[in-house]
Amino acid sequence: MSFILRVGVHANNPSLVVLSQNGLLEQRVSGHGAGVEWLRIAAGARTVEYIGANLIQIGGTGLTPPIAAQAKGVPLVYIATSEARPVGGIFVRSDSAVKSVPGLAGKTVSLGIGSWLQALLATALDRAGLGWNDIVPLDLTEPESRQALLAGDIDAWVSGGGLRDDAGQFRAIANTGDLVANPSVFFARRDFAERNPELIGIVAGALDETDRWIAARPAEAAAILARASGGPLTAAEWEAHIGKRPWGLKVVDDAFVADQQRVADLFYRFGLLPRQIDIRDATLPRPVKFDKAA
Repeated sequence: MSFILRVGVHANNPSLVVLSQNGLLEQRVSGHGAGVEWLRIAAGARTVEYIGANLIQIGGTGLTPPIAAQAKGVPLVYIATSEARPVGGIFVRSDSAVKSVPGLAGKTVSLGIGSWLQALLATALDRAGLGWNDIVPLDLTEPESRQALLAGDIDAWVSGGGLRDDAGQFRAIANTGDLVANPSVFFARRDFAERNPELIGIVAGALDETDRWIAARPAEAAAILARASGGPLTAAEWEAHIGKRPWGLKVVDDAFVADQQRVADLFYRFGLLPRQIDIRDATLPRPVKFDKAA
């Protein structure tokens, strides 16, 4: 092998998890004199730090991490996205006095800070006439948030879908689909992408094919995810999740750029970014062409 392609994988990105297990990418790049090394990342939002340190060339997260990374000067470019994923929302306990997002003023709200959930919460607050400093945000995991909300120790939870069996004890005050597109976002180091457009296309094509396999074989995919992700979801819970979201990749288009720019501008206005950014600075001159060859 003349080159080893290093790809980040984490439990919150099922597309990458399954691709890391099915051998498809290894098969596709072997004809180009390359091998694949998968680097497991404990917290998905840290993927952009791995890109910045050149520990990996390819990664994937939700919409927020690449925005924050671009503002810090990490040299990444978007290579593909998924369709909108209308999962999750903002939840309170069923017996809470908080009836809508304006009622969160002065309240403690848990979320994964740095994840796409931050974009969801910021958008909801902005539409309600509130700012980031009008709440008390707490950076907790989904299991920690569930426990704290059930115990009454926090007022609200911004969840990506971690309600699970006790969903009847929660009430939604905002839904993701009404606020943000929430795509999966895949990106690469700029220098690598510019030097290796064919390999980038192979990666995007392998991800797209893997996504379509997941959609067609949900039970098999769920078994892989339950085994390989190392997360709390069972195979049955993974299978239910697979049925709730779209699968397959799309090219980076003007609509995606506009959505990312809106979030980036909001983050800057809320004091969550060190500087204003132009999302187009993190795009390639031409959209990545997916290689779907067998």
